[in-house]
Amino acid sequence: MSTMICEKRVSPTTTIAAVSKENRSDVRVSDAEISRRVLAIRSGWSISERVRRRRDADQRFLDLMLALSAGDAA
Repeated sequence: MSTMICEKRVSPTTTIAAVSKENRSDVRVSDAEISRRVLAIRSGWSISERVRRRRDADQRFLDLMLALSAGDAA
């Protein structure tokens, strides 16, 4: 029997804002608006930052697949 350890990694540039129920707005945003905002954010990234973020995302996806496959093996 083997044991898998899943390490949680968070990019140092990632921040998560704590939102209380009183401060949360229930405004629905369209897919088009989300895409526009994402493109606006990404347009400010340098090529090296895009590459780093893609590598981080690929690693997180690999970690997820490994964790899911470990659950199937158990």
